[in-house]
Parts: sequence; C-alpha cells; structure tokens
Amino acid sequence: MTVRNNARTLAESLGTILPQLVDGGELVVVDALSDDGTQEILREAARQYPFVTVVERACHRGVGRNLAVATARAPLVLTQVDGDNRYAPRVLRTVAERLRAHGQAGLVFAVGAADQDPSSTRFYAWRRAAFDRAGGYPDTQEREDPPLLLRAFRAGFGVERCLLPRVADDLKPRAAGFAPSVPPWRRGSHTMWAARKFRVMGFRYREYARLLSLTRRTSARFGAGLVVGALAYVQGALHRDGREVLERNDAVSTAPTAAGAPSPRAGESR
Repeated sequence: MTVRNNARTLAESLGTILPQLVDGGELVVVDALSDDGTQEILREAARQYPFVTVVERACHRGVGRNLAVATARAPLVLTQVDGDNRYAPRVLRTVAERLRAHGQAGLVFAVGAADQDPSSTRFYAWRRAAFDRAGGYPDTQEREDPPLLLRAFRAGFGVERCLLPRVADDLKPRAAGFAPSVPPWRRGSHTMWAARKFRVMGFRYREYARLLSLTRRTSARFGAGLVVGALAYVQGALHRDGREVLERNDAVSTAPTAAGAPSPRAGESR
C-alpha cells in the first residue's frame, strides 16, 4: 500500500485489511511523509500487529509501490491495495489462492462485479518473479499502473482474471455515472476518451482489448467497450493524439456526488 494524507479513510480501510492477515501474510505501507495524522494511524497499527511494516519516504506513488514490494518478504505480492477502499471479507486471501492454484499465471486481476467503479477498487496479485520481469512501476505519481500492465502483457507469462461479487467499496466520493447500474451507452464518452488515453500510453488495440477482457463485468459491457474502443483508436489516429490527451477531464458525469464533492477525473490513477 502507498499512502499520503489518507487519515480520513485509512483507519476504516485497515479495519478491513488487517483481519484478513492475522492467519498469515504481511502488510507493507509506504507513506510519502503524510502530515494529516496518517503516520500516527500507521504507527499504531504497526505497534499492534507485528506483520505491519511502515516505510516513510518522500516519493512518487510508482516508486512507493516498488519500495513496498521490495520490502515485502512473500513470494506472492498484492499491489494496488489502497488506503481509501473498504475491502470485502477474505477477498485478499481469495485472490492470492487463485494465483497459487494457477501455476502458469504470473498475474491475477481482481475485479468486483458489483463495485461502483471497479477501476478504482481492483487490485493485482503477482508472483514476485513476474513482477520483477515486468519491470515494476514507473517513477510517476499518476497513471503509474498502465505501463506496468502493458509490460506484463508483453512479458509472456500468464495474466488471468478473477471476477468476484465484490472487491471493495471506494471510500472517496464517486460520481453516480460510475455505478454498475449505468448502461454502457451512458458511459460512451468516458470509454471513448479512456481508449484514446490507452492508445497514447502505447497500448495497441489488441492489447487494449485484452485489458477490457480482464476487467469486464458482463459480456454486454465487454462488447460495447470493444466497439467504442475501436472507434476511439481510429479517432485518436486521425486526430494525432499526443500526451495532452492524458490530461483531458473526461468524467462520466458532472453531477455532484452523494457527498457533495465534485466528480473526479475519470482518467485519474490511484
């Protein structure tokens, strides 16, 4: 886990993670020098639980994730486990067991079918050798996971999907337009710009399609994503998209969230 100033959500998140590790496992948290009370929460957790390790280091999120993996001792590592998610019971162990059971897989994607926004709650289970082979996360604060996933696709080891009823609830306010009940055509604009961004980040269309297949919740959404994505790749080529596309605000809905906060950028990376 990597955190910075997550005091508002961290205690609740840890309350759903730590019970899953009591019978085996460890939690390594890299704190990028928080100043809002996050450090005190982490230090208390490390005092109570011997399997919690806290590393304090000023760094980008990508570097923090690599440092957490390097500090961990286990042959299997779960990344993108975040301090602003409330995790479902046993979900961490379930995904780790799925990876152990599939000997050819180097990486398992965990996706929650009923999660409000699965792109914000999914996490990854890696064999350490596969993580190292993929090269780890880049030294960036935003969009740190797509480059690693692209290298994983090209590394040649198995990448599998683990679809669960629920992975986690996002404790941050989220736009209603991300809810699973929203039909695919209502998300067309978001999907279009997301595909153009993946194209700029180096994903060939077949690699983007593979990503969609791993993160899909239903066949209908997958099919819609393939069609809209293909159109987006053509459009991106015609417009000669560059890095500026990555900064575009393409939120699904501009309506306020239930908590009254503005909708997040749909392309933000966690």
